[in-house]
Amino acid sequence: MKGRGFRNAVIAGLAVAAPSALAQTEVTVTATPPEAVRLDDRTVYDLAGNLQAKGGGSVADVLTTLPAVSVDPPGKVRVHGASVTVMVDGKPSAALRGMPLATALQSMPANTIAKIEVITDPGPEFRGDAGIIINLVTRKPRSPAAKADLGAGIGPQGRRSGSAAGSFGVGAWAFSGSADVRDDIRYDLLDIDRTAKNADGSAAGRLVEHRSTFVPYTNTTGTLSVSYAASDHDTVSLSGEGALRHRPRQYRDDLGVYGPDGGVTSRSVTQDRAPQHFDHASLTGDYVRKGVVGGDTLSVKASHEDHETLRDQTDDQLFQVPASVEDIYRQRHTERELIDTISGDYVLPLPREEQLKLGFEVESDRVQSAYQAGAVGESGDGGFGAAPAARFGLNRTLSAGYASYQRLLGPWLVKGGLRVESMATRFLAAADGMPDSNDLRWLPSLSLGRDLGPESRLTFSYTRRIDRPTTEQLNPLQTIVGATTILGNTGLRPSRTDSVAAGYTYTAAKVTASGTLYARRLSDDIVDYRYAATPGATTLVSTVENTGSGTSAGLDLAVDFHLGPDWAVGLSSDLSHLREAMPLGGGPIAGGDYTGALFTHLTKVNLTWTPWEGDRLQLQGQVHGRSLEAGGTRSGYQSVTLSYGHDVTSRLTLIVTANDVFDGVRHVTWIDMPQYRERSELAVPGQIVYLRLTYKLGGGENKAGGAAP
Repeated sequence: MKGRGFRNAVIAGLAVAAPSALAQTEVTVTATPPEAVRLDDRTVYDLAGNLQAKGGGSVADVLTTLPAVSVDPPGKVRVHGASVTVMVDGKPSAALRGMPLATALQSMPANTIAKIEVITDPGPEFRGDAGIIINLVTRKPRSPAAKADLGAGIGPQGRRSGSAAGSFGVGAWAFSGSADVRDDIRYDLLDIDRTAKNADGSAAGRLVEHRSTFVPYTNTTGTLSVSYAASDHDTVSLSGEGALRHRPRQYRDDLGVYGPDGGVTSRSVTQDRAPQHFDHASLTGDYVRKGVVGGDTLSVKASHEDHETLRDQTDDQLFQVPASVEDIYRQRHTERELIDTISGDYVLPLPREEQLKLGFEVESDRVQSAYQAGAVGESGDGGFGAAPAARFGLNRTLSAGYASYQRLLGPWLVKGGLRVESMATRFLAAADGMPDSNDLRWLPSLSLGRDLGPESRLTFSYTRRIDRPTTEQLNPLQTIVGATTILGNTGLRPSRTDSVAAGYTYTAAKVTASGTLYARRLSDDIVDYRYAATPGATTLVSTVENTGSGTSAGLDLAVDFHLGPDWAVGLSSDLSHLREAMPLGGGPIAGGDYTGALFTHLTKVNLTWTPWEGDRLQLQGQVHGRSLEAGGTRSGYQSVTLSYGHDVTSRLTLIVTANDVFDGVRHVTWIDMPQYRERSELAVPGQIVYLRLTYKLGGGENKAGGAAP
């Protein structure tokens, strides 16, 4: 397709450092992997000793080990009940755009990440997308000495991976690059039992569906970066990033429909072969000027991104009751997205821990989508028949500016900021009734922190954030998956989150404990909404609406400590109360409001045992409580992961990882709406043993417990 040559030619890299954190007290925890540094607005987890990251795991795998971070089986990421934006080095990344976030996180290798920041109190320097930010800080060369890291791994059913990363310097020049190839498999089993209701609540029919999905995928990613220190103050860098991510989805769907009397109305078994790819390339230029005025920093960044998506699906209807002629049909989505961004940040340190930060961002996002459907063998292009493809396109332009200021007021460090964002949206092609819009938002933030003594610190914060709809949520072109037709909504508005929090941290020689009380209020929440296409139908239409509002409040507790010289323990639990309200209109049977509320928790334990130098055993366990779904609830689940690292030599390390040891990642969803009630069970088999070797060239020798970064 058009632009493929550019994407395939550019090999990827990120060379922009994350925005510098505001000056604030640090609490460093050395007892638990990953090592944690707790700041007023975030917790920073160092992955140097994390065997899940070293052992060939994805970023999604590593996120499951972090306290308070919830990654459910479908891949949705949440913290404190709030939606999450994932960034790379403080900015939106091409590696995480152009495809669903869950898919992107599963395909992104964790061995390219040095640290993960969970930012629960985002400052105005961050784009106002979502209530909480997870920032992935990439590995960067630290010295001009040439060095490289090599890795290779294998697992069952053809899983394998290989990676190489290196850097060197020549005078004022620094060069770095990486390449990663991953063959992996994801699959799940879904059982649905749905009863359609008449207007009086009686049963109109029943649908029973069993679907197994198998997704073998191959991801090839690469980075290339060069920087030049033009002077003691000025650095210029250029980086490229590219990825070819192919995920040919296959599934088998056994679907039966029954009448009110229990008799079979129809039954079918379909087999789906769905070629899919999510390819991207980007080119980024940076200019950084430091230390000219009192240690100030000026950075300017410009980037171009090119994303291309193909989702092709062929369904073979093998048999049907009553018997009918075999029917084979296809549907295809293609999408091209071009993004150009320019941004600037200025940081000026001032006396008495004062600091001023200013910045701007302008982004142009252009999307073109096309959808085709038809019977295989019909005349016309590609077996889709003579009907032209349905098309959808939009241009979105983001303009933003921010300012923040901090200073000491007595014992308190006070930080205040304001970000102003304007999003202009223009629809290019699709159905009528999609007016252009210009959305202006003011996003204030305020935080206070003070030391109560040499071992403890108290913090308070308020932030306002928004969550803008994604391109996929805005796209009205239909996709049919099993017994559900999926549609986007061009009329979506951003949802808004107002949050307050109070935190306390205590640190001693071998123990660090922290607790955070938080409360969040959501308005115009973007929620999944499903309704029957016709009264009494067992098939549904799935779309998204600004129909939700809700609150979440809770207590996030974490403690890290040593149990002797060989043991490190980390315990955490996020205890919360969730409430969600949404109207039930929109379908043929409208009625009232739905309100759901529950108490839940997310509890995690991390254990590290170092029996002797050069060996490390890690256990990570998690228990998820129930969660709210639109119209119902979803059961919790639990999982345990074991990892073992052994330094074969000072440079060669063997890592063995056993994911989901007890195969416990499954959950049941109950929904009871005026139009239907449903029980569904999703199982995501993840009991996998993975073996990986890493080897270090140049630089220093390994430390016990894993390969050096």
